[in-house]
Amino acid sequence: MLIQGIFLGISLSFMVGPLLFAILQAGIERGFRAGLAVAAGIWTSDVLYVMVVQYGMEALTNLTALPGFRVWAGLAGGMLLVAYGLGSLFFKKTPLPEMSTKKTGELGDRTKPSKEPVDHRKRPYLAWWLRGFLLNTINPFTVFFWLGIAGAVIIPNGWDTRQMLVFFGGMLGTLILTDTLKAYAAKRVRHFLTPEHTRWVQRGIGFLLVLFGVVLVMRVL
Repeated sequence: MLIQGIFLGISLSFMVGPLLFAILQAGIERGFRAGLAVAAGIWTSDVLYVMVVQYGMEALTNLTALPGFRVWAGLAGGMLLVAYGLGSLFFKKTPLPEMSTKKTGELGDRTKPSKEPVDHRKRPYLAWWLRGFLLNTINPFTVFFWLGIAGAVIIPNGWDTRQMLVFFGGMLGTLILTDTLKAYAAKRVRHFLTPEHTRWVQRGIGFLLVLFGVVLVMRVL
């Protein structure tokens, strides 16, 4: 069970999609913590879906069976992706400079420490978290993914609550580890980019988010 969950988590971590680009975008624009905040929003959404699969499978099945659910959920998710993508394309966002403090003078010199320029703008980590949460939650494919997990793995194996927790724990633990590495990698890449390069990366990710949103809307229609 644990090994199955880990392998599924690894498979999901290598999937290229809007969630991956959302983490990378946040990490490049605002650093590791912002990327981690987006990832944390995704994890929160996944945990809620796990709870639904465990305790409210019937309610989730009834919800997806409602007339027009797939269409309306797809439209909402697609429009959200397009909105985030357009924001990256047309609204200029400059990356926050790194904060550091350096002392000047020789040993014993009583000169005051000098600080490099620091950007004191508030870092809206809650907004980044909400972005990840909404991108994962308002997505019909996420809903059907968890239904597929229940139908293909949980129900056929007849697992009890403890066994399901082990399986989901392995999967979510792997996703948390790999998403954290993605946010850290985005931060490291950020150090090698000039502001102009960063802007082009932001535009590229914005374009991909718009593309994912349009494809999602077209598929559900």
